[in-house]
Amino acid sequence: MSEVINPGNTMETIPLEDLLEEVMKRKHQGMRFDQACAAFVDGKFELSYSFSDDDAYSFDTLRVVVDDLARQIPSVSVIYPCASFYENEMRELFGCQIEMIGFDYKDKLYRLNVETPMLPEAGKAALKEAFAAATEKSAPGSTVDAADVEVETDEGGAQ
Repeated sequence: MSEVINPGNTMETIPLEDLLEEVMKRKHQGMRFDQACAAFVDGKFELSYSFSDDDAYSFDTLRVVVDDLARQIPSVSVIYPCASFYENEMRELFGCQIEMIGFDYKDKLYRLNVETPMLPEAGKAALKEAFAAATEKSAPGSTVDAADVEVETDEGGAQ
């Protein structure tokens, strides 16, 4: 009788700040990078990074939900160089703001007639608004919202 193999399959949603650390953990565990993909769901980017362990027959997926569409996303290609192609694709097809891609094709991986063709019209509008807000916030001479400013106080509470 042959042995039945039931591979493990996990999906873990993590904060964007933990992405590189979690990818590095999988690299140290000897896991193979399988794929990365993007989706636009409920006004947010959902980025999935999948890894497999061929000896243990396990498959892990890390999911990162990015609320701010203009937010910079670190490239995992410094850990897994083959991720460069997936990340170029995520940026070109969806508009994900992935920075420092190892082999950056500068939006020339595909010959596209339209910008971000996989992003629905509502997503394109949201992406445009996010960039406008980010630009306005960082523009010289722009006003600063008091809620965005943190003020450190000493032990007596004086500012």
